[in-house]
This record gives sequence, C-alpha cells and structure tokens, in this order.
Amino acid sequence: MNKAKLIAVSGICSAVTVVCLLLASVFPYGVLIYAVIASVAVAMPMLIDGRNLTYSLLVYAASIVVGALSGTLIGNILYVAPIVLFCLPFAIVKVYGETLKLTAKVDRTETLYDPFEQGDDTQVVSVQLNGRKRLPTFVKWTIYYILLELGIFLTLIATNYLTPAVLDRLKSSNWLFWVIIAVAQLVVPLYDILLRGCLIGAVKVMKRVIK
Repeated sequence: MNKAKLIAVSGICSAVTVVCLLLASVFPYGVLIYAVIASVAVAMPMLIDGRNLTYSLLVYAASIVVGALSGTLIGNILYVAPIVLFCLPFAIVKVYGETLKLTAKVDRTETLYDPFEQGDDTQVVSVQLNGRKRLPTFVKWTIYYILLELGIFLTLIATNYLTPAVLDRLKSSNWLFWVIIAVAQLVVPLYDILLRGCLIGAVKVMKRVIK
C-alpha cells in the first residue's frame, strides 16, 4: 500500500477510535465492544504491514488529542480511561510484538557451468530466511502488565480528580475495592484471547477488501 493510501487509512482509523471513545463516554454499557473496535482500528496500519508502527502510534496520538479537545476523554472517565491507557496500547504492543521480523543471509553461492560456452557461467545464490517475533514472549507480557497497573493507577487518579464521588463509592467498602483491583489482573490474559480472535478476523476481512 502506498503512502497516500496508508495516510488515508490512518485517518479513518483515528476517526473510528474517537467515535468509540465518544460512545464509551455516552453509552458505557457497551464499553468492551468499543474497546475492541478501537483497539483493532489503532492496530490496523500494522495489520497491513508490520513495519507501520509509526502510523499506529500516530493514530493513537491523534485519537487522544481529538478526544481531549472534544471533551470525550473527560466524560465517564472511569470507562474511557481504561480504553485509552490500557486497551489501545495493548493492541499496539500485541501486534508489533507478534509480527515476524525477517532476516536474510546468503547460505551458499554456486556457479553453474555452461557446457556450450554461450556466455558467462551463471551464479546461483541460496538465501536463507529466518523469522522471529519482534518482542520475546516474556517481554511482551511484562509490558502488558505494566500497562495494566499504570492504567489502573492513572484511571484512579483521573477519577478522583474529575468525579471524586464515583471513587468514594468504590472505596466505601475497602475489601471490595481491593477485590476489584485483584480481579482486574485477570483482564490481561482474557483480553489477549479476545483481541487475538478479533485481529485474526480483521485480517481476513482486510485481505478480501484489498483483493
């Protein structure tokens, strides 16, 4: 895909992400659906080509800027913040980390003899391709949990600043508050499974559209 088309796709992905943030702010009951759609949209440039990390980061940054300017990020911060702070960067790390990085090296070079002497002998080069994931599994999952803990921390700070009454209700029962924090740790493997299936589906649809 040429650069102009990639920029256009990135712009569409940014718009989709902002709309999902707006819906999460106004209709929070479908927050998981909005989070998944926004995550796929942010990762779309890298689904097209694994080397397009910069474009996915630009989609993410543009979504945050537009969301902040439109006030989308402020409304229902308890639902919107986890999408921005955890779900979107999670998708970027996942797609980037699981994309294969190919390296090529010359295995051997052979010269084919021309028995009829009609020209120079032909050289045949054997090239070996090696593929490995851009991020080791341990590093990828470590980043996932860093994003989760950072997302929880910043969400609580933003909630305390913008809607302190909501946080007070959560903290009214001390043990329940910490149970929620503990259960939140299960989000990482569950969201990884959910997002993987959605990304595979998105790739299949994208291949049909591109054809």
